[in-house]
Amino acid sequence: MKATKNIFRLMGCAAALLLTIVACERRPLEEPSEFVQIRVNVDIKAVANVVVDVYNELIPLPDMNTDKMRVLVYDPNTKKLLTQSFTTGKTYNEDGQQVLTGSLNIAYGNYDILVYNWDTPTTQVSGESDENSILAFTQEIPPAQKYRYSGMTKAETDSISLLDMDMRYEPDHLMVAREHDLRVSPHDSVVVIQTEARTVIDSYYLQIHVEGMQYASAATAVISGLSPSNHIGLNERTEDPSVAVAFDLNKSVDPRLPGENKDVLCAVFNTFGKIADSQSELFVTFNVIDVAGNLQQYKTSLDHVFKSEDAILHHWLLVDETWVIENPTPGENPTNGGFQPSVDDWEEEHGEIVL
Repeated sequence: MKATKNIFRLMGCAAALLLTIVACERRPLEEPSEFVQIRVNVDIKAVANVVVDVYNELIPLPDMNTDKMRVLVYDPNTKKLLTQSFTTGKTYNEDGQQVLTGSLNIAYGNYDILVYNWDTPTTQVSGESDENSILAFTQEIPPAQKYRYSGMTKAETDSISLLDMDMRYEPDHLMVAREHDLRVSPHDSVVVIQTEARTVIDSYYLQIHVEGMQYASAATAVISGLSPSNHIGLNERTEDPSVAVAFDLNKSVDPRLPGENKDVLCAVFNTFGKIADSQSELFVTFNVIDVAGNLQQYKTSLDHVFKSEDAILHHWLLVDETWVIENPTPGENPTNGGFQPSVDDWEEEHGEIVL
């Protein structure tokens, strides 16, 4: 009998020991000890297509500053969103570039990391739950603003094709960083990701030579045949259907032009980019409201302009044509039109121009 009791006592001790071992080996993943801290240092790089050169120093370049970035963590196999965080600190490196730093806790494993700036008024992001579907885009311009950008009133029916376009707001620069198959091992306590963010938006300088600038009161431009969005997880522009981008034009001068008249209408504008040549219908429509309140328009193709060396190397869209703005009041000769400020004033107040 005593031997039997000893056997049961030994079996009980063995079972308790076995349970202790199993308990040690099967800790739940949600315990804090199973998590490591990820630090994301995002270096905001200067964008070549914006700062490689400046054709017209009187036109301000896009603002590339940001104070907050969103960090998305995806499963590299399913591409589904696992968790997210935001950067919390901003410094500048020795080159003067912005560096934003944030942190989050994740378990051991492999991950895809996607980071983008979180302060873009016009550029919106949707489909964040899937890395392959996350999309950056801008909204369509409402009808009232379409009339303004087309230079029309509701009573007018000419140039109705502009109103039929899918006309979008210009996108703000969206700076995106991607890191694929990041390995977090059980030996890690802190993992630091050093990554670089670059914009998915293109900036271009557009210019056309003008005669009769004194007859112009206000001017806009509409460019068709552009990409509507970007799948930022894949860095792929969408192409179908194409959209148009509308923006205001500024009055300036180009000293490089031959002859005495160096007046130009120009602007820096943003876009998700031009689409493939096979699908492209790149046209620009310049609209001027003259001093008598009439609409004057000039439409031309930009296909050959986008293929020029200036466009490829510098993102300068220099339309090699001259638009003659007609005098709407024969016998009268306005000296400054309705543009404010004038060309001379512009040189002193160009910082106040709103693009």
